Amino acid sequence: MNSHVVELVWGGIALVGGGLLATDVRGIAARCQVFSYAYRSWPSSVITYRVIGGVFALVGAGTLVAAVL
Repeated sequence: MNSHVVELVWGGIALVGGGLLATDVRGIAARCQVFSYAYRSWPSSVITYRVIGGVFALVGAGTLVAAVL
């Protein structure tokens, strides 16, 4: 597998996964936040998870654009 394919796969996963987390589709961010009770080093705020998701979505979109160009 060459680096171009890896960039496309990573970009797609980051864009879709980050977008789902950022928009809290079906309460995904809230579910992730529940894990913070078990793993104290994780963020404890739903808003923090949504911001992280937004960052991943932007990075994924940038990676896809860079891979296509």
